[in-house]
Amino acid sequence: MVACGRDGPSSSGAGVRRAFVVVNPAAGGGRTARRWPSLRERLRRVGLEFEVAETSGPGSATELARTAVADGWPLVVAVGGDGTVNEVANGLIDPTGRPTGVLGAIMTGRGRDACRNLKIAADHAVAVRRLVHGEDVLVDVGAAEWSGAPPRVFVSSAGAGFDAVAAIRAQSIRSPGTVPYLLGVLHALRGHRPVHAAITIDGRPTWTGSLTMAVVANGPHYGGGMRIAPAARPDDGALDLLIVAGLRRAELLAWLPTVYWGAHLRSAKVTTARGRSIEIVTEPAVPVHLDGEPIAATPIRIAVRPEALRVRR
Repeated sequence: MVACGRDGPSSSGAGVRRAFVVVNPAAGGGRTARRWPSLRERLRRVGLEFEVAETSGPGSATELARTAVADGWPLVVAVGGDGTVNEVANGLIDPTGRPTGVLGAIMTGRGRDACRNLKIAADHAVAVRRLVHGEDVLVDVGAAEWSGAPPRVFVSSAGAGFDAVAAIRAQSIRSPGTVPYLLGVLHALRGHRPVHAAITIDGRPTWTGSLTMAVVANGPHYGGGMRIAPAARPDDGALDLLIVAGLRRAELLAWLPTVYWGAHLRSAKVTTARGRSIEIVTEPAVPVHLDGEPIAATPIRIAVRPEALRVRR
């Protein structure tokens, strides 16, 4: 990697002409690899000086982003899906929760929840122009901790239980759009069993009972556009929690579609809350996803890190 100066993060973003670009060719079921040549040409046409590196596997985008910042690149651009944005974001925040660089994104994945939650342009031509002429804003992230691992941040949401099981299955399905997630849901339904859970918010025991899933949201959208937490905002210094109590398979199948239009909150089995820190303990342990990427298992502790990520948009 070649450093070309030591420009610091800009508060306005005006006039930035240099960027390090992290490309995940596997994102979107391989769609990113197919679209990258045209995106590269767009970057050249707006006069951006850039260096490119492709990811080599899980975690590599984080290391590439961290090294790019150390080498003086003023902007690090994630080209891929929500998982790629997640990894790059993890490379742009220091252990104390402070931004070390600026995140840009050209979203080519399936769900693109970061577009909706962070107001990153979904249109590629607009997204490329904003890399040069956009503005930088500070947003909150969630930071998750679990046994034997360092903290890891998420941009949009974290989930424990049913939705994480669905995410595990969806990762193995190569198909466009939200089809992998929907197929993952059907797979998860077949083996669904509620578990006992205890949830603590801001140090106070808040909820216990039979759990289907718990979602911690930093923005309203997840799962490819579902409005899981309509009131959640990535700039309010808090996290929104949605708890779905134990549902039988038929109940869960009927409830899931209502998430798309917001009626899911009317269910007597749904509890919502807000806080700065949340702990989820289950028996037995269940999978956990961060921004749709299965990454851990309960018990897990999650805390908001206000204004920890600087985003170009």
